[in-house]
Amino acid sequence: MCEKNNFYTTFCMIYTIQTDRLRVEISSIGAELQSIVNADGTELLWQGNPQYWNRRSPLLFPFPGKSWNDTITIDGNSYPMPKHGFAADMEFKVTCQQETMLEFTLSDTPETLKAYPYHFELKVTYTIVGCALNVGWRVKNPNNKFMYFMIGAHPAFNLPDFNGNDKIHGYLYTNDAPEFISNVVLPDGYCHPETKTVQLHDGLLPLTNHTFACDTILEQTGRFQKITLINKHRDPVLRVCFNAPVIAMWAPNDGNSPFVCIEPWNGICDSYAKPVELKDRSLVNSLSPQSEWSNTYTITAL
Repeated sequence: MCEKNNFYTTFCMIYTIQTDRLRVEISSIGAELQSIVNADGTELLWQGNPQYWNRRSPLLFPFPGKSWNDTITIDGNSYPMPKHGFAADMEFKVTCQQETMLEFTLSDTPETLKAYPYHFELKVTYTIVGCALNVGWRVKNPNNKFMYFMIGAHPAFNLPDFNGNDKIHGYLYTNDAPEFISNVVLPDGYCHPETKTVQLHDGLLPLTNHTFACDTILEQTGRFQKITLINKHRDPVLRVCFNAPVIAMWAPNDGNSPFVCIEPWNGICDSYAKPVELKDRSLVNSLSPQSEWSNTYTITAL
């Protein structure tokens, strides 16, 4: 039994896949990761302490981020839509289960059609390969018209030996550029077209009590394919590899938190006071009738 979610259901099952190098638990609610334990028994995933943030790794569908006034517009009609979509609070069915692989499936319901007027099939697959966890997404359009959607991941990772009094809690590392170019994220969650530069030092972003005073670092230049989390002693912890146009990085309390989120997004939140049709939103994915879209990201224990 899980704690009550705000959207649709209160009951969940926890499923486990494992090898001798990795043990992973996933909830049927939202097909959400609950635990990633490496070979030495270290828990890599944030465990949802509500003092900071009560989620662990929500799936953001049918789009990541916030829509203007919590509504989306499709074919001239407005529909209510919570921040980050609805999939994270819905119960998925397990449609394939093996020792090292789990497949979860979510389809439209009468409730989702009130918020998102498309029939859909969303499959989320978790597969352990060595010390890596591959997370696959497949979205199918069974409609006789084009379907538009976005999707994103929101995994939170523990910062080892966190102490709020430390000057530096850890680092994010990439060797692809000397800086992140982030869109300004307003306090209410909207994206501003203005950008700012977040300097890296030898590819390192120090995680301090003020790193996320900006709320979120929202890089949508498409330049990055991997981010490595490094502890405060400069030892590598894990790496997130992805093929997505947006990478969001976030922690609450301006960064004075025992975890950090590394979030590959195939989509982007609304700009302030500039609502547009879903099909016209930046970075939206479009699916022709009876077609399918897929993507994968990977979390590797180091």
